[in-house]
Amino acid sequence: MNYTEFKQLVMNNMPENPIPGLWQKKGQPRTHILGNPSTPEEKAELINKYSLLPKVPPIPPIDCHTIHLHQYAHHLNSSQIMCYNFFRPLIDNYDGKMYRPQDSCLIKLIEKILNHKIDSHSAECNFEYIDDKKEKTNFDFYFRQGDIEVFFEIKYTEEQFSRKSSAENPHVRYESIYKPMIEKAKDIFIGGTINENDFNTKYYQLARNAIRAISAEKHVFFVCPKNHDKLVQQFNEFKSCLTDDGKKRVRLITWEEIINDAEEIGIDVTSFKNRYLPWMNTDR
Repeated sequence: MNYTEFKQLVMNNMPENPIPGLWQKKGQPRTHILGNPSTPEEKAELINKYSLLPKVPPIPPIDCHTIHLHQYAHHLNSSQIMCYNFFRPLIDNYDGKMYRPQDSCLIKLIEKILNHKIDSHSAECNFEYIDDKKEKTNFDFYFRQGDIEVFFEIKYTEEQFSRKSSAENPHVRYESIYKPMIEKAKDIFIGGTINENDFNTKYYQLARNAIRAISAEKHVFFVCPKNHDKLVQQFNEFKSCLTDDGKKRVRLITWEEIINDAEEIGIDVTSFKNRYLPWMNTDR
């Protein structure tokens, strides 16, 4: 499905919005935008009231720093809130640094995705996780247990994975930050590296995220709906740069696959599926 058709399919399924907001504070009100919040607190309040699914705990006061809301998190097609709606019911309260799995459901889901047994002891997870304070890439969802780390990049209606670096000086940033990281992850790339041009101008977001997969225990998953052909095609193009080991550690997983896995282990995803992936109810 082409991007225009896919986005329209999603927009046609948006929940009712009694307070349409403006796009970048101009033009006509749009039904997928929740109001016009001027502070993070106002944004969180709107999301908690209109965008969260039943039984999903509200986003706590912003000063708790448990989740940094994106600029467009108050849009009803926000992939950040999509991620929160899916994973938050599976985890316990924030302990000041990380969340813990609520019960065995999240562990079983990660095991199913990895096809690998996980010890539930000391497992932890978080939203908007930053693993390198200098490099500062944040991941929508992150899971860790012992040496196992799983980094999730979540997409919904975003048109594409960012192709180009937005750094003030991409060459300097590549040489000083990314080249050493690529060296640590060299066994995921054919030829042991990815050149600067491909990294900075062709596969930026995909490659930048993928270089966390420095060993067999480290996994990077890009998640999107299966009908979003543009994202799927982009990833498949990038995959041609990866070795066999790289393809095991760095994968694109569709939301539909995750939903099917969740249902198989008894996680109730009915509200989530109806809200974000209504076509699954007719595809079967």
